[in-house]
Amino acid sequence: MVIQNKKWWHEAIGYQIYPKSFQDTNNDGIGDIPGMIEHLDDLSDLGINVIWISPINLSPMVDHGYDISDYLQIDPSFGTNEEFERLIQEAEKRGIKVLMDLVINHTSSQHEWFKRAMADLDSKYADYYVIREGRGEEPPNNWRSMFGGSAWEKIPGTNKYYLHLFTVDQPDLNWENPELRQELYEIIEFWLTKGLAGFRVDAISHIKKIYDEENLPSDGPDGLVTVWENYRDALGIGEFLGELRDRVFSKQDILTIAEMDVVDPEKWEEYFGDNGYFSSIFDFYHTAYSIQGKEFANDSEKFIEFLKPLVYKKQELANDRVFFTNFIENHDLPRSLNRFIPKEEIGFHSASVLGMFYFFMRGIPVIYQGQEIGMVDYPKETIDGYIDLATHNNYQDYLLNGLSETEALAQINIENRENSRTPMQWNSQTNAGFTKGTPWFAVNPTYHGLNYQQQKEDPHSLLSFYKEMIQLRKNPIYKELLVYGRAVPGFVEASGVVTYQRKLEKQTISALCNLTNQTIAVDYDAKFEVLLNNYAELDCKTGQLTLLPYQGVILEETSSVNGK
Repeated sequence: MVIQNKKWWHEAIGYQIYPKSFQDTNNDGIGDIPGMIEHLDDLSDLGINVIWISPINLSPMVDHGYDISDYLQIDPSFGTNEEFERLIQEAEKRGIKVLMDLVINHTSSQHEWFKRAMADLDSKYADYYVIREGRGEEPPNNWRSMFGGSAWEKIPGTNKYYLHLFTVDQPDLNWENPELRQELYEIIEFWLTKGLAGFRVDAISHIKKIYDEENLPSDGPDGLVTVWENYRDALGIGEFLGELRDRVFSKQDILTIAEMDVVDPEKWEEYFGDNGYFSSIFDFYHTAYSIQGKEFANDSEKFIEFLKPLVYKKQELANDRVFFTNFIENHDLPRSLNRFIPKEEIGFHSASVLGMFYFFMRGIPVIYQGQEIGMVDYPKETIDGYIDLATHNNYQDYLLNGLSETEALAQINIENRENSRTPMQWNSQTNAGFTKGTPWFAVNPTYHGLNYQQQKEDPHSLLSFYKEMIQLRKNPIYKELLVYGRAVPGFVEASGVVTYQRKLEKQTISALCNLTNQTIAVDYDAKFEVLLNNYAELDCKTGQLTLLPYQGVILEETSSVNGK
């Protein structure tokens, strides 16, 4: 079988770097570009071939870099433009391509465009942003910001307001303005000329707004309302996305991954794929759920049985159509081990089977920094242990909705995104080897017994297991199958066990992942060779496999008992 329309990024194995927390080399407590360069050999040894770097543009860091004040400059806390170009070059020497975070739904309030807009509301720059007249003494409408509070901020000395779907320091750009769009396209081209391989495109589903001139019925005690259909994948957004693709993205052989959830499968090809607006989108099916949530209460079997139909459906429908980007961790989520595994059961087997669970599905697998060594959440004893504005806003919302301070903190400890932003645990030295200075955010004290250096020297560590998974995916014998093969989810049923096959011509690989603490027998009637196993052995009898607690196996089918 000849695969048509192959792209280099079909074989991508991604790694997300959260730069503030990766590696500090100048001892200011903040990770930097030289720190990324320092660890390129480690990333090459891991086996990944694409890195996505969270924002490193000039920023006042109100939202940790997602509030950009100059798109064309690297923030000095991370380094210089020249150092970033050297990172691209050094990565390329090791067969690694670099993606930037592209944040073009909003800017910082410190951006020159916004400063000029505020200085002269009749200037062209005022039309670069979403600005509306207030209604009497009230904002234009009662939309709620995603970070809490009104989505509108009054402009001093006027009755006008600017829109901010995120923090008050992140005014939304007015994509209805063609001059503004052209400026953004030139910014994208600027970075592509530096050798960049593409972008992860932040918050892109919010660029189209359908404005409400009247207040809508409130959905909370704050009198505000969240109206997703008016500013998330709103009707007409395709006009903007199509122009973005045609004017910039399609002119070069790049990888673009959109932070958006396209719910309707009938729209998938429109949004991503060979002729879509983007190369790929993230698969967010799991991000709203945690095993620690009240509905699951640390019941592994119940949690996995809930998630299975969500992932199975998407995998099956994506066959021969599109490539999702598959992940279990990122900078906006708690650590995956705490979200998927009961705390007392976190260990090598649960961590390794969780990796196997998603890594061989159809699509582009991405690893978030620290995931490969099993980093976990770092719950705080008081809300003052957190520094993220979103965390504190959510905490106040819980109090407003009647939770006690203890209850609100307990919920924050479970769900906050700062759990994934603690500094990378490189070794057992001071501050986990992240910095010799004072770290910008507290290091998780687990680093004494859980760190990269320790696992690098242990052939049986989680890090070594992740290397094995990557080696298998890149193995020339199986690469075509694991990249282009059809996904057959749920090929056998067993409660608490995720099963799927990848099929291409006469090749079949089976993944069976027991995500519970129980020993489970699974029907399997094929002869096979074990390609990957997170235990030393596999108990198999005719027509049946017995999976130990948190055991996962990848099997190559050699023949079938019933001749299939």
